[in-house]
Amino acid sequence: MTTRTMGPAAGWRWLMAAVNLGGSNPRAIFGGAALLLAVVFAAAMVLSVLLALVMPEGGGAQMAGSVLVTLPLLALMAALMVGYLRLIDAVEDGRPATATQVFSGFADRGAWMQAVVILVVLAVLQYLLMAGGVMLVAPDAGRWYLENMASATAVTPDQVAEMPPGFGRLLAVVMVVGVLTYAAQALALGQVALRNRGIGGALADGAAGAVRNVLPLVVLMLLGLVAMLVFGLVIGLLAVLFGGLAGGSGAAMMVAMVIGIPVYLLVVLVMVVVSFGVMYAMWRDICGDGDRDGAGRDDGSRVAA
Repeated sequence: MTTRTMGPAAGWRWLMAAVNLGGSNPRAIFGGAALLLAVVFAAAMVLSVLLALVMPEGGGAQMAGSVLVTLPLLALMAALMVGYLRLIDAVEDGRPATATQVFSGFADRGAWMQAVVILVVLAVLQYLLMAGGVMLVAPDAGRWYLENMASATAVTPDQVAEMPPGFGRLLAVVMVVGVLTYAAQALALGQVALRNRGIGGALADGAAGAVRNVLPLVVLMLLGLVAMLVFGLVIGLLAVLFGGLAGGSGAAMMVAMVIGIPVYLLVVLVMVVVSFGVMYAMWRDICGDGDRDGAGRDDGSRVAA
């Protein structure tokens, strides 16, 4: 298998492809994302309630409980991610697709288990890389984090621990590690779900593709930061608006909730679609068949590994 090196403009193209995802079959794309969200949310709620009923109190028990919740959700997410990537591929290729195709990963046990291993390996790798970044650029960050967790009930600014030296560099390291891990995950899962690649080969393709495409990934990260800033401003304005409505009367509060909750759920749904759309567009350009219609190609920037 080969990976391709894309130019910086690919980061913008991946985002635009994700925004335009599903124009030919929005019912399948958005319906599949809605089913994915509903299943994950319901599973998380059930697991949390069960653990709250049976888990004893204490820090160690809480940590064990979080692991017991995370692992089943990770396995569930692996199957759903395989199915949703296949759904997106069918829609983008013009093949028939329905929202329930998001569950197709459960029927393919081999791809499902491979996806679970990939998610676990990349999660551990991301943790190790971030821990290494902490030790290299901000060794006091761990102590700072624990102090702030201990003073979570602080009500005055002087009760919050000051940021440690090197915190800005650490934040940059965390962001770069995050986007590289996201890219490796997108490519590796795409190889497993859409090309029947084995675990080792998929992880190798994911790592190589991520490292070879740092420039477009940095562009994508910066675009994501801008989008998050705009999104935060919009949410802040809506919160002020709904807060003003809720402050009037009980009826106004109900109206604000009736409007606000569907808007929030819609935003989350769009974020899921865009996130998976970027993953698919990235995989298609770096490991898949490339840009099928030939639009937006990088002049001379594609180099086979």
